[in-house]
Amino acid sequence: MRDEGETRRRRGRQATTAAILDAAQELFAARGYNAVSVREIAERAGVTHALVHLYLGGKADLLRAVLTRNESAMLAATAEDPDLMKTTSLMLRHGLTYSRSYLRLVVRSALGGMPYDRTSGRFEATERLVELATQVAGSATPAERAAKPLDPRLVIACVVTLTLGWAATQSWVLPATGLADLEESEGIDGLEQVMLGILRDNLPGLG
Repeated sequence: MRDEGETRRRRGRQATTAAILDAAQELFAARGYNAVSVREIAERAGVTHALVHLYLGGKADLLRAVLTRNESAMLAATAEDPDLMKTTSLMLRHGLTYSRSYLRLVVRSALGGMPYDRTSGRFEATERLVELATQVAGSATPAERAAKPLDPRLVIACVVTLTLGWAATQSWVLPATGLADLEESEGIDGLEQVMLGILRDNLPGLG
C-alpha cells in the first residue's frame, strides 16, 4: 500500500510540474520573461505560489526548466538519427508542430535582451545539428571544403534562425507576400525545402 501511495504522489507531482511548466511557457511566450510573475504562472497552472517554488524554484529556474524540457523533446524527436538532413527535417517539423510557443519564447527572450548565459546554457537540439554538420564537413575532400568555405556552425546558425523567424513572424510575413491562404502543411514543406537547400549549398560533403 505504501508503494502504491508513493507512486500516486509521484505521478501527481509529475502532472503538477508539467502543468506549471506549460503555464510558464505560455506566459513567457506571450508576454516575455520580465513581464510575467511566478504568482501569475501559479494561477494559470491552478496551484499555489508556494508550490511552484517548492517543485521548481524561482522564475529563472522555471525558464531554464521550460527550455530544457523543450530541447530534450526536440532532440528525442530525431531518435539520434546520424543523417543531418533527416535530423534537420525532424527537428523543424517537431518544433513547428508541437513546440511553436517554445520557439516564440526563444525569440521573445532574445529580442527582450535576455543574456544567453541566463538560459539553460544548453540548446541540445542546436548542438546536435552543429555536431552532425561538423562531421559532414570533416568528411569532405579538401576541394569540396575549398568550394564551400563557410564554417559549419554558421550554416547551422542560419538554419536555426530561419526556423525561429518563421515561428515568430509567419502570421505577418505570409500576408505580406500574398500567401495569407497558404496551408500550414505547405508552408512547413516549403520551409523544409529551403532549409535543406541551404545545407546542400553551403556544407561541403553535401549536394
